[in-house]
Amino acid sequence: MSKIINSILGFAIGDAMGVFCKYKKREELTPKPVIKMEGYGAFSVPAGSWSDGTSLVLATISSIVNSHGINYEDMMKRFCSWMNNGEYTSTGVAFDIEDITKKSLLNYFTHKAGVMDCGESFIDSNSSSSLERMLPVALYTFYDDMKDEELLQLIRELSSLTHGHEYSIMGCFIYVKYVHFLLSGYDKFKAYEKVKGLNYYKFSENARRAYKRFLTTDIYKLDLDYIKSSSYIVDTLEAVIWTFLNTNSFMEGIIGAINLGDNTDAIGALTGSLSGLIYGINTDLLNNIQNKDYLISLVNKFDEELRLNILKFDKVIDDKYGIIKGDKDVFFIKTGVLGSIYGYQNRYLKLAKRVNFKYGLTVIVSANLSDSTLDDDFKRLSDYINDSNLYFMGDSNGAVQGIQQEFNNVNVKRMLLVNLPLMINLHKTKEGIKNYSGKLVLVFGSKDPSFNYLPLIQEFRNANVVVIPGQDHNFSKGDEFLYLPDKYLFNDFEDKSK
Repeated sequence: MSKIINSILGFAIGDAMGVFCKYKKREELTPKPVIKMEGYGAFSVPAGSWSDGTSLVLATISSIVNSHGINYEDMMKRFCSWMNNGEYTSTGVAFDIEDITKKSLLNYFTHKAGVMDCGESFIDSNSSSSLERMLPVALYTFYDDMKDEELLQLIRELSSLTHGHEYSIMGCFIYVKYVHFLLSGYDKFKAYEKVKGLNYYKFSENARRAYKRFLTTDIYKLDLDYIKSSSYIVDTLEAVIWTFLNTNSFMEGIIGAINLGDNTDAIGALTGSLSGLIYGINTDLLNNIQNKDYLISLVNKFDEELRLNILKFDKVIDDKYGIIKGDKDVFFIKTGVLGSIYGYQNRYLKLAKRVNFKYGLTVIVSANLSDSTLDDDFKRLSDYINDSNLYFMGDSNGAVQGIQQEFNNVNVKRMLLVNLPLMINLHKTKEGIKNYSGKLVLVFGSKDPSFNYLPLIQEFRNANVVVIPGQDHNFSKGDEFLYLPDKYLFNDFEDKSK
């Protein structure tokens, strides 16, 4: 299953595990921890029943799928259908409706308030409930490649549907960015450091002070006695990240979270979302979830919506070429061997969207199939490439094809070659470097095998060689791959996105 699916199912599992022991104190749970699905505890529901957190996540998912995007009015109507009619529940009945959420939904449904006027904004209204429905928002905005300023405004509005105080908004923003960093490939500790390093000066000094411990210390190094697990959003977020960083599997994370006590369903759910994303889920626990088939069906629709409709090319030709339309000049990307036009975690598509948005170029991604050469590509795409300046990026075997190609009818102005395998027909690679007259940049990860062969091409002064410390052949560390063209190919181009 995909990270999207595992994360949401992990959320539901953590919620259902925590429902049983909600409101129990840590001192009561420590000698006899909850380690399996149990029912008829804090609420009169069977084992495997999810609560309000998962229901609101599913209502959010359903809204995004049916609206093909964020629609506040549609979302609020679905929240009300949950509260009033038991939709998006595991048992057909809504239970554990948090007070602030209930009041906000009544403002909308009964008092006919506008969607942006429904939420509570008092300092005492900072429960964790809006945080609990941020997972679909985090996934949607990551795959939509949304910029931080736009992201913050969206989170502000989405949280304010029920929780409008800036403590809630800031907590939601921190969680969403943490999920983004995990999806970008950072390990969980590095992702935490990245979150701590963000600029929070759009929030007031009071809000920054509320999260000071989380953002200025290593929260996971604190003793358990210093971690609160109340429903106050700051406490909930600290407990979730503390648990996630101090456990090493999905089961450890869930069990550790729910046995903190008090706000166990929310902390279990949010920890489950992170643990599911990184480790995958426990299928035995999933099989014990009430209304499991409905849950999986809706989550699969959301996964399909993100993959097919949110992040996409303007045009796809035979799954070999992905095209994003822009100006006449073309940025052409040739993937690694057997690489698709999307790449791992949509990296080629994300890169293409970034370059198109920032520089206005038409971007073409060419899959590197066994029966495809650059000559074939250029002939097939002549309508886009002829009479255009072309900027080329080749990844691995795509880089080999680029430098060994004799460009007769194509005006290749600049080339960026990433982890060029120097051991493949080195003589022809050298000849290509020598004969190429445009700007040429070769980027290597220090852990890529070709790094050891760099002395073989040091004689060529026309090749600018850059070594990126710590990166391997696949550039699997973080999201640095997405920014290589900005740094080394288009660093003197006008940024048209401003």
